[in-house]
Amino acid sequence: MRHDLRSLMLLFILCLALSVACTHSVPKTLPRAYRPCPISEVGRVDSSWRQVRASGFTFCIPGSWGPSRPASDSLDARAWSGKEGSVTWGLGRPESISPSTTAMTMAIIGTVASVGEIAPPPANPAPPLPRSDPCSRPRNTPYMVDSVMVVVTQTACRGTWTTTAWSTAPAVYVQAEAHSPEEAKALNAIMVTIRFASSGP
Repeated sequence: MRHDLRSLMLLFILCLALSVACTHSVPKTLPRAYRPCPISEVGRVDSSWRQVRASGFTFCIPGSWGPSRPASDSLDARAWSGKEGSVTWGLGRPESISPSTTAMTMAIIGTVASVGEIAPPPANPAPPLPRSDPCSRPRNTPYMVDSVMVVVTQTACRGTWTTTAWSTAPAVYVQAEAHSPEEAKALNAIMVTIRFASSGP
């Protein structure tokens, strides 16, 4: 009798667990297989880096980074993070880039030339500032990649180093944050992996 009661209780628990497991909804977007970064000889980028597919462009991130937001059916997640920092991509202009910064940067674009297929790395991140002046002035590094003008804007403010690669045509951006100059240097490697989708057939 005791054995039958124990078996019945075990069967009830098993059915309950199975019922709960089967009623959970399946996520709308299943994880996609990660693609290795196809770019080599760019600073810290190596075979363990993965490619992120954004809207009309791609870039690469360290292989240990994971998504912070869900992906869509055809694009990868818009936010990623790892021990070196975090990165987001989007359409339009990031909030940290003001219209005056855009106008000032576009005025100096005529002097930029591209060399080969690999863009020059952005300048080293700004060093920490005295407490009396917690934010550095934005530094802009423009360069051409796949016939698109990309500007990398770097700032350091209150212990956060922000590196933003952005373009006005197409209007897209990749913005990364770190919390030390050493980590910010690692983010520079992400920016030089940006590539735009071909407009040809």
